[in-house]
Amino acid sequence: MPLNLYPSIYVSDAVPQDWTPVRGGTLKYSVHNRAVLRELRRLQIGRWKKVIKEGNLGEVHYFEHESGQVAGVKFFSRTVTP
Repeated sequence: MPLNLYPSIYVSDAVPQDWTPVRGGTLKYSVHNRAVLRELRRLQIGRWKKVIKEGNLGEVHYFEHESGQVAGVKFFSRTVTP
């Protein structure tokens, strides 16, 4: 699983430009998958968190390093139900 390191989620080009986060809509977890954690630490040694951030158009899932850098950014658009 190749991961790229970015200074922010917006630089990754996975997040739409008009996406804005919702206040209080952020969850952070410790990374428990050893293979993923090994790959993240290969990119940058230190502590990593799995982050799910809710926004106006959907959710952004990514890994955040203690320095603020991010990796594995994915955007999931909100499905509108009629």
